[in-house]
Amino acid sequence: MRKLSPLLIAVMISLILCGFSDAAERRSLLKPTGTTKGAKQGMKTYYTGRFAIDLPAAFQLEIQSQKIRYAEVFDFKWKERDRAKERESLWEQKLAKIKKLQLPKGRKQIIIEEKHLKGIGNWAKAVEYYGDQYAPNCVYWKILVDYGNVGIFLTLDGEDNNLSIRNFTNILTHYQYGLDNLTKDSFCLNHGRIELPYLEHERTYARFAGPMGMKLEIDMNETHQVEEVGLLDIFTASLAMNFAPGVDVDKIRARKRTIGDLQGEELLTRMTANRGPKLYFGWKYLGKEDSGENPEIDITVEDCPDSNLDEKMQIWDRALDSFRPAFRR
Repeated sequence: MRKLSPLLIAVMISLILCGFSDAAERRSLLKPTGTTKGAKQGMKTYYTGRFAIDLPAAFQLEIQSQKIRYAEVFDFKWKERDRAKERESLWEQKLAKIKKLQLPKGRKQIIIEEKHLKGIGNWAKAVEYYGDQYAPNCVYWKILVDYGNVGIFLTLDGEDNNLSIRNFTNILTHYQYGLDNLTKDSFCLNHGRIELPYLEHERTYARFAGPMGMKLEIDMNETHQVEEVGLLDIFTASLAMNFAPGVDVDKIRARKRTIGDLQGEELLTRMTANRGPKLYFGWKYLGKEDSGENPEIDITVEDCPDSNLDEKMQIWDRALDSFRPAFRR
């Protein structure tokens, strides 16, 4: 193991204390999936990317976001009976936000082109625009598709327009409604999945609000270089260096823990500072290089009130034990 620098320790401990997730990508507010075959009684199965987890019914999905092949995608149920009216309203809202973006230097207008797309869903509309004021050659695509039961929004950017069009067309034509009969190639959203194998650039994030102040987060990213230090190494090094003076850290559990075939590390601590004691639960899997089946995975419950420890640990253990590839029931 390489020697840990104080800066590395500081960065990593900050991640532990503050969370591993990118708030910029936590934008899709969705409803939880119902109990499905494979979930134990009183539990609900949630699908996120290429994985699934069972949580007690008291948990509610607050936020879910996902990227596949560089495209940010999320699906949703229509709220109105008049879908044509609803989708036009949603589309106009998206266009209004795009028009407020800062124009890149050398460009005369934000929106390049707006058009209908054929052969995708029942109805599809796309807008091509400049979405980054500092990247005048980067073109963004925002697409809304009506599949009947659900709608889907996709956002993609790049400098090669032909490549972008082929990419989002491939993604959107492989969307299927429903979460039954999943395959090894299923990349799950909230109401359906994209049936494509891993190629590159996948990310998923989900946050669940549970009982007793528990907020469980799952963050999964592809990795091109597996980290050389794990959760337990970071924790041990931080204690040795007295990283956070004035903060008392009590170790509840620190061990290697394998979930299915994923050999990760688990850390449960109680941290006491000015705000009083808080619980932290974490499990980290370092992943394998360029793998959709083995991404880097962080599952955490952070900044949790210091009460009902035994009950919270039981919930935590049941959740971790249920975590699995989505196609496995």
